[in-house]
Amino acid sequence: MKHLLSTTIAGVLALATPAFAQQPQMQHPSGGQMAMSADSLPEECRTAAQAGGQGQMMQGMDMQGMMQNMQGMMANMNEAQKGYMDTMMKMHGPMMAAHMIKDSDVAFVCGMIPHHQGAIDMARVVLKTGDNAEAKKMAEKVINDQEKEIAEMKDWLKKNAAKEGSQ
Repeated sequence: MKHLLSTTIAGVLALATPAFAQQPQMQHPSGGQMAMSADSLPEECRTAAQAGGQGQMMQGMDMQGMMQNMQGMMANMNEAQKGYMDTMMKMHGPMMAAHMIKDSDVAFVCGMIPHHQGAIDMARVVLKTGDNAEAKKMAEKVINDQEKEIAEMKDWLKKNAAKEGSQ
């Protein structure tokens, strides 16, 4: 089942063109929102992504069919598994949108923000559902470290995004 689920997710991501900034939020089978947009990225990233040519719409995707398949796979998942899946679905769209930015430095920083947010969100899942004190301690450290790094990256973008030619 794990392979089938990762294959389905990979298929969703591979078929998506970088027009995430123009796509609406979609309901995830676990009940959360799939971030199929760059809306969660800082403004500097959204501006750079638009300048990077993200004008095409997603084509050839049977999103309803894929969502029904995922919903079936998730029926037997526990709360933690659903939480982790929701986190992955929220993270990948903005990461892919960021990596379509032409400027390599800005693309890296913009892509790392949702990646780090994904780590924070996963850490919150284990804090809510886990029972191992050491794992929860690691999760707390991840949250603290990643929040600091996200703030640093946002500061870097404010200072450097325009200089790097992304706007």
